[in-house]
Formats: sequence, structure tokens, C-alpha cells
Amino acid sequence: MPEPIQHLSVVESTGLRRKDTTKGPPLRILSLDGGGVRGYSMLILLQELMHRTYVEIHGKAPKRHEIPKPCEHFDLIAGTGTGGLIAIMLGRLRLDLETCKDVYVRMTKRVFETDKTIAGIPYRHTLFKASKLEEAIRECVREHTLNEAEGKDDTSASDLDLHSPLSPRSSVHGRPQRSMTMRWGSPNALLYDSRENRTKTAVTAVYKGTPKGGKAQLLRSYDSRAEPAPEFECTIWQAGRATSATGLAFKPIQIGQSVFIDEGAGKYNPSPQVLDEAVRNEWPGREVGVFVSIGTGKRPNGTGAQQHLWWEGFIGSGMGDFAEARRRLIAKIEGCEDTHEYMVKEYLAKRGVNQENYYRLNVEVGVGEFETKFKA
Repeated sequence: MPEPIQHLSVVESTGLRRKDTTKGPPLRILSLDGGGVRGYSMLILLQELMHRTYVEIHGKAPKRHEIPKPCEHFDLIAGTGTGGLIAIMLGRLRLDLETCKDVYVRMTKRVFETDKTIAGIPYRHTLFKASKLEEAIRECVREHTLNEAEGKDDTSASDLDLHSPLSPRSSVHGRPQRSMTMRWGSPNALLYDSRENRTKTAVTAVYKGTPKGGKAQLLRSYDSRAEPAPEFECTIWQAGRATSATGLAFKPIQIGQSVFIDEGAGKYNPSPQVLDEAVRNEWPGREVGVFVSIGTGKRPNGTGAQQHLWWEGFIGSGMGDFAEARRRLIAKIEGCEDTHEYMVKEYLAKRGVNQENYYRLNVEVGVGEFETKFKA
């Protein structure tokens, strides 16, 4: 199977994004799984993909700051849970991968250091504080809606925050960072992005009460051709909270008249829904040049009946309702590869997509050591 870089390295000479029409160059789509803190492995895989794309285009290895942004190569970036948060950062906020990795580490550290467990056993209805996640997302949005190269959209620039509670940082990976004396963007910037050259960004979220097998909703940074938005005034941070709201991890969130919480209906591999969004809703009739699906890690081959032991790192052992919620979580994580097999065996052909243009990237164990940094 050819590498996806051969499809991603075809860049328009104008340097601008293609207009949203049903005719045009083949589509390039990125789908990101959910799966907890191990989502960091997706950034490692994606960074390697972008590195190779640069080599394919320029014939030489990039310097760290030259690694292409995913938003410069994909028409649609979508995800769920952790993958949804990363999709927002890479797509709506247009972050480069080094910055995204830095933000992701700080975000997960803030959230997962405050888990509501004693010796791994939860003592509240959810494992983590939703307020900490909200603070982390809002901080990220404020930092990265200052200029148009990232997430600033002039039509939604409101509620500018001129001060930050954080201590100034001099640099990260050689990039200058904002200080206390510099202006900041808006923590309440809308998910909707009116810029013509935008990459379309979407995250899945589940209405409260959705039965098992029910359809997840898409919160989009753009107007859909197929359906009205679940909530028109959804902010970036609200979308991040909604895609992360599961019965085990975080409490529900209300956005306008809608309440979002995944009580078991949602899936952690959104690839079929993301593909439908592209070829049925937004660009009907357009060829798919490359569809990249990235997972958060899969169990090692041969673990068999011991597979649950490998997933212990996601959450504590739990009791009562949490034990059942934990089993559902493990089933969802395991189900990501089942969805991948479904894409290969049935769904790509059903949607008229050449199987050679579909790529599934995943690591066998994920970044297992990453979580331990936040449990010390």
C-alpha cells in the first residue's frame, strides 16, 4: 500500500485552501479516535506523517519549525473525545504539531492530576473535574485566537481578554511565547470559522438519552449543507467539553437547549461518520484522495483474555457502576479496530472510496509511559 504522503504532498500553487464546491482536486480527510490521555500517540504519528510529507515535497528533512501544519494539507479534520480536542487544536485553531503537543501535555496534566479517586477507586460520579478541562480549553483558545495564522476569526472576535493568569514563558521549542504585556485572544471564540481559507473542523458529541447504537451529532466550524447546527452559538471550549463528555470521565454539558453526555451510545472511532460528512454532506461527487484514520493505541497481539490488563492505565479498577462503565470503555477502545476492519471490508466500497487511499495509523501499545507522568 502506498504511503499517504504521496497524496498529501500535492499542494495548490496558490497556497490557498480550495473553495467548497462539489468539483475540485481529490479530498484529504483526517479522522482522530478517542481514547483518553493516550491520545498523545496520535500527535507523534501525525508529526511523523507531516515530516515525511515535507521530505516528499522539498527533498530534504525539515527543521522543527518547518514541519507542515495538518491544516495546510487536510480539507476536513474531525475527531471524538481526545481526538476531538486535537482536531479543534489542529483544525479550528490551526496549531502546528509542536505547539499542539505542548498544549496537550499542559491540558492533560491539569485535568488528570485532579482525578477524583482514592487508590484508583472513584469517590464521585465522574473521574475528573469538568471545570479543570473547561479552564484548560479556554486557556488554549485564549492563547491561540490572537492572530489569523492560528484561530482568530474577525467576525467572532469578542470578549478579548487582555491579561492572563499564567506566568510568562520565554520560549517553547524555540518559538517565542506571549507574555503578560501582550494582548490575548478570546477564550469564548465561536467554533464557527468564517474564513474562506479555513480547514473544516468537526467533533462528535452525543445528546443525553441517545440509545446505544444511536447517531452522534457533529459540532462543526462551518455551515453544513445537510443539516442545521445543533447549536449555532457554540464556542470552541464548549465543543471541546461536549466531545469529551462521557458518563465515566466528565459530567454532562448544556449548550443552549442541548445537553451532551455519552452514556454508552458513542463510538471511539468516528471514521464512518467522518467519511459520510465529506462525501455525502459537504463534497458529494468529489473523489477522496486520502483518508487518514489515527488511533490512540491497540492492545498487543496475543494478549487474548488478558487484554483488560493492558487497559488498566486508562482508569482505576473502580466498583459498582464504575465497573460496568469501565467495561463499556474497554469495549469502545477495542471496538476502534473493529470499525477499522468494517471500513476496509465494507464501508469504503459502499461510499465509492478506493481502498488504496485509506490509511489506518495506530501504535500497538500507545504511549504507555506518558500517563505515569501525571500520576506521580
